Amino acid sequence: MYEAGFKPRLRPIDILPLPQQEGRFLLRDPLGYGEDQLIVGERVLPLLALMDGRHDLRDLQVAASRMWGELVFLDTVVGLVEELDRALFLDSPRFLEEKRKKEEEFARQRVRRSTLVGQSYPSSPRELEALLGGLFSHRPGEGEVPQGRPRALVAPHIDLRLGGRAFAAAYSLWRGLPAGSRVVILGTGHYLDGFFAFTDKDFETPLGVARTDRDFLEVLEESAGVDLKAREWFHRSEHSVELQVLFLQYIMGDRPFTIVPILWGGVTPQSPRPWEDEEFPSVVGALRSLVDEGTYLVAGVDFCHLGVRYGDPRPAGSREAELALAHDKGLWEYILALDARGFLNRAMERGNPYRVCGVAPLFVLLSLLEGRSLEGRLLLQDVAYMDKGSLVSFGAGGFWEEG
Repeated sequence: MYEAGFKPRLRPIDILPLPQQEGRFLLRDPLGYGEDQLIVGERVLPLLALMDGRHDLRDLQVAASRMWGELVFLDTVVGLVEELDRALFLDSPRFLEEKRKKEEEFARQRVRRSTLVGQSYPSSPRELEALLGGLFSHRPGEGEVPQGRPRALVAPHIDLRLGGRAFAAAYSLWRGLPAGSRVVILGTGHYLDGFFAFTDKDFETPLGVARTDRDFLEVLEESAGVDLKAREWFHRSEHSVELQVLFLQYIMGDRPFTIVPILWGGVTPQSPRPWEDEEFPSVVGALRSLVDEGTYLVAGVDFCHLGVRYGDPRPAGSREAELALAHDKGLWEYILALDARGFLNRAMERGNPYRVCGVAPLFVLLSLLEGRSLEGRLLLQDVAYMDKGSLVSFGAGGFWEEG
């Protein structure tokens, strides 16, 4: 199947160091097209970097022989390429066919199933409620926040076993949310190939099925003049909305509510001004016009990502944790002031070197709230170590109507 002139192109995949296996790396597809995972040795990584669609198998053979200091046969390179293609890690005819099938199958589904159940939280509703109840036992004390319920929240999307305190700090303020409330969830699209992705699917967790407000989405689509479901697939494996749904279900109990799940991304050093996009201003403007008294907002975001897991040359420790929290504190000044462009400029300064992944949903949240008489309050900041030498910072905040 693979002739010597074949030029493999590696898709965007996760390449993660394995803490317990020095020199070994896990390859996985973050978008969920390929469900297999591969483990490779460190010396394979330079070959993966050469799989850019410009180097053929002979080029890879020569490069491997030179880098490994031994004669590498073409069959060895072909075997590696075959393994990658079977896992759907290559941009190839096999991948495109599987991509088409899986997207069509997902489009037919009316419910988006949980992807984190049994991993980030228990599959048993009783065990899950006990876990969440423990998190809410340490909520902010009386007098630490303004009176009333906030119109909008900032919450994490980190594994709740690591960031549970911050989730609880935010969502404890919504425990009195009225029945029938609509919650617009602004999630982080980590791998989104555009600025936004909508879905009209309901979301299922062990606590039940949260209903998506399809009527709201229909009006929004008509007003914005944009196909809102063009990138719906990105919701399949993305966890940032799912975790918000989980906490909403817990605090609402038997009271009905609806959600509007949206992923936001695409704000990069190469594309730092989303308002210059043809569709972004229309969607945000239409969304802003539909936010009424019965609508609440939450941004599911994390902040800094530092350490070897995220591409830094050295491990992240206590010094990096201090730097991350200080960096976040500077961003929170713009967030609490509802200064959308000021926040974006600060976050993207020098190309977002702290890898704040929630830039896009936070910018949208501030754009929706900007100009309103709201008091913002930072509730909690924290840092969690993902593994030895890598950390993520996060926080919780709320916005109350003044007076």
